[in-house]
Amino acid sequence: MRAAVALSLAAVLVFVAVVQLKGRYVLPEGYGRAARTWQEAGLVPAAERQADGSLEYPYDVVVWGSDPEGVAAAVAAARNGLHTLLVDSRDRVGGLFTLGQLNLIDMNRYRARFGRRLLTRGIFEEFLVRVGGAAFDLDRAQQVLEAMLAKEELLAVRLGQELAGPLVDVDRITALSLREGEREYKVYGSVFVDASQDADLAYLAGVPFSHGFEDIGLPGKYMVSTLVFSLEGVSWPRVMWETLVVDRRPSSGATFRTAWGYDRYINEYRPENDRIGFRGFNMVRQGGRVYVNGLLIYGLDPLDREARAAAAEEAKAEVYRFVLFARENLPGFARARVAGFAPELYVRQSRHMQALYRLSIDDVLEDRDFYDGIGYGSYPVDIQAIDKHLAGVVVGVPERYGVPLRSLVPPGIPNLLVVGRSAGYSSLAHGSARVVPVGMVGGQAAGVACAYALAKGVSFQEMARDPAAAGFVREVLAAQGALVGLPEVVAAPRPEHYGAAVRLRRLGLLAAGYHNDYRLEAPLSAQQYLNLLYHGAYRQLNLAGRGELAGRTFYVTADRGGDVSGADLAELNALFYKYNPHLAGLCPPEQMAAQWQKWAVGEGPVPRGVLYEVIAWFLEALGG
Repeated sequence: MRAAVALSLAAVLVFVAVVQLKGRYVLPEGYGRAARTWQEAGLVPAAERQADGSLEYPYDVVVWGSDPEGVAAAVAAARNGLHTLLVDSRDRVGGLFTLGQLNLIDMNRYRARFGRRLLTRGIFEEFLVRVGGAAFDLDRAQQVLEAMLAKEELLAVRLGQELAGPLVDVDRITALSLREGEREYKVYGSVFVDASQDADLAYLAGVPFSHGFEDIGLPGKYMVSTLVFSLEGVSWPRVMWETLVVDRRPSSGATFRTAWGYDRYINEYRPENDRIGFRGFNMVRQGGRVYVNGLLIYGLDPLDREARAAAAEEAKAEVYRFVLFARENLPGFARARVAGFAPELYVRQSRHMQALYRLSIDDVLEDRDFYDGIGYGSYPVDIQAIDKHLAGVVVGVPERYGVPLRSLVPPGIPNLLVVGRSAGYSSLAHGSARVVPVGMVGGQAAGVACAYALAKGVSFQEMARDPAAAGFVREVLAAQGALVGLPEVVAAPRPEHYGAAVRLRRLGLLAAGYHNDYRLEAPLSAQQYLNLLYHGAYRQLNLAGRGELAGRTFYVTADRGGDVSGADLAELNALFYKYNPHLAGLCPPEQMAAQWQKWAVGEGPVPRGVLYEVIAWFLEALGG
């Protein structure tokens, strides 16, 4: 009895301690040494320099974009002794968190000796602690970000400024041309960080990008966008009961503050607008409101401002119709009513920079680290729906992968860095690296990299390619709370045919789910086999510059059910070529038949690993 009382008392004391510490963050000692570190590296102390953004007195750093990634970059630069300007077109900071109202953070953790630990530390951890956790109050987030900015004496903030474009002299950005109302003016800087969601500054400066999923042969395709909306009148106890007691699926869950999944009835809703859909909800309870992330907008060009505005209005109209359905069908929603909408859409994807090094899906899922790694990510590779026929998938789940400094560095402009979801990630790697915690890690690294570049008088390209310079940046980051230099992840033995699965994975054709299981020994249905041939051919032809042939490729429906066996392979291949005869010139059917002979396929079911081997060979033949 006494032991039980003692344990209860200890639990209470721990709880009280946690409550008392909530919101407090002790800055790492490395910030106190920053001035001396950079002075020894060659940077003139800030007190001996002037900065007002004029041609004569340029800012050391100009950060475009006040999303959390931009806040991290600006704060890091100022803390490292740089006169910094944070500038944005919006009227308040916080971007996706405050204007997109995404108030549930996609966390990145890793396995340590005593459980799973936070992977994205430094300034992100500072924000996380001060805001109170992964599910946060929107007003509190606004206050925390503003307080972090206001505390830095070397940091100025200008909001409500439209970007007319960068001024580029030969290959360097010298200034930003800004508009405030009718006034147009210039702000000069030594180095620049683009922290905008769509990397608008870098794009206008001529940095090369791919768009959406064009790098896997799907030009013009993007992940769905979302409009977060809030509801009043939701019975949270009923939501918890439905999720935890009635449903109890691993994909659903709830706490006193959050709920996820909850799609048993949502999937029955049929939107009136065919561009709008709904998936399982991510919900956060804040006061008397419940904020909902679960509305999908299909077919939106995220770089078209007018299209974005129109899509938001269409989504709002559909939400009102959905709530009528929810009152009748969703447990806990009988008295639900619309309380509001996020001022901005949650756009998951637009541009992907062609950086010095573009992080790949293999890097992410094979847990690679780099000499210039400035932090880590571990979020699942979450590819949301592309359209109604290409549903969302989890390509796989990394243990943890490094993010190279080179992925923030464009190939040409020597005084520009790009942080956030439009940095140097392939479209598939972006499925994990796009989350805000990874972006804030990149933002902090950008601030430190700016100090190094100015202290040493080198370009970002020179710095990122130099292991010694990258090592110096990593040391400063570690001293300032970031997590770098973890031991390498020991790779598990690769099963037979894993290489073929990887080749198909690079085209976005395979997803291993939350358990990283490609089921290489399991059979594959005839329709799945034909689907891989069709989708693979379409993507590979587009990548090979044969878009006309891709447009002529037909989807083929299997004329029977069941799994693929050696006895009917010839029949299935003949069916595919019957509707796609134009592909025979690139890969004759007899050559494909010869590949099957190499694998000595018998009459029975064929393991999907073997099917992947030949499909991968076929696609490479189409690519020339």
